[in-house]
Amino acid sequence: MSPQSAALTMRVIGWTSIAVAILFGWGGVTDFTGANDLFLTYAASGIQGIQGIATQEAKLALAIAGGVFGGMMGFYTFISAPGIEQENQMIRRGTIYAFLTWFVIDSSASIGTGNAFNVVINIAILALYLLPILLVKQAAQKGS
Repeated sequence: MSPQSAALTMRVIGWTSIAVAILFGWGGVTDFTGANDLFLTYAASGIQGIQGIATQEAKLALAIAGGVFGGMMGFYTFISAPGIEQENQMIRRGTIYAFLTWFVIDSSASIGTGNAFNVVINIAILALYLLPILLVKQAAQKGS
């Protein structure tokens, strides 16, 4: 995959993820799409879905998580994608390390809270975000 194709793919994924982050962050206020209910039903060990976010503290945690996710996707869209397009190796490594850091923290905490299935979801998310970056690396190695 060319750096330009990878960057375009990353921007599409990033902008879509920013929209998802907005819906996720507002999930404690309104879940008009039903997406948060589905996510919380399958990622969490309980069966309450969005109804499990009943306390103000839980709603605040959901809002903060949505904001952090949105910020991470802003980084991915506005810093990582242009860096990949320009073949900046520091940006490439930093993006990979940032996602691996998220994966380890989120997955270990999910297991610790009894929500191990979220690790499966995290693996899919990790693949989605890193695949364009890793494909560029492979293409660059083949060309050398």
